[in-house]
Amino acid sequence: MRAKPAHHAQTLAAVALTILVTACALTASACGVSDNNASATKTTTVDPARAPADIHWENYQGVQLPVGGHDGPSKLGTTAAGYTRTPQGAALAAINHSTRLSLAPDGVWPQVAALSLIPGPAKDSWVLARAQISITAPANATVAPHITAYKITNYTPDRADLTVYATYSDASITATAETVLWVSEDWRLLLPDPAAKTQTVQSVPAIPADAVTLPAAK
Repeated sequence: MRAKPAHHAQTLAAVALTILVTACALTASACGVSDNNASATKTTTVDPARAPADIHWENYQGVQLPVGGHDGPSKLGTTAAGYTRTPQGAALAAINHSTRLSLAPDGVWPQVAALSLIPGPAKDSWVLARAQISITAPANATVAPHITAYKITNYTPDRADLTVYATYSDASITATAETVLWVSEDWRLLLPDPAAKTQTVQSVPAIPADAVTLPAAK
């Protein structure tokens, strides 16, 4: 990711402070694993390179988010939930969860965090930091990211690691590392341990040829 603040305002951050920087700058103001679905997973062909079927786009706080007709989220409202236990469902969950966390307005973000995040030190750090800022407006359209593609780097029925690619009006591209875990019959976002100081967002010159490209938002 580019080092200038304007691009920190546009990332789909996975770490607490990056999410907060994104939220502030984008706005105009400023676990146990269930095995209940194991049989369904075994009978479904797992292909991380296959794009989610029947994608349409939903506006959330000024950013267009992909929704799969089959892979979810099947429940949309204050929060987004209901993803299939597949690579496609995992990718859609990572994209939706991270963006909604970045842009959830005051009064809503506690519900989004409760549904979207894996409990632990990273979630606690994010909650403490988010409570200190105020978000009352949608993302500024001139700097809002366009979710373009993703690439799954590791997948099991219980965990998915992926990179999400976003493009911007100046033709720059960011790559954000995301991880989701299958918990309580759905995918939830695992933020990195804040003590590790992991760099999850970087600027890249191009989207890899083997990434899963999403249809353009209309």
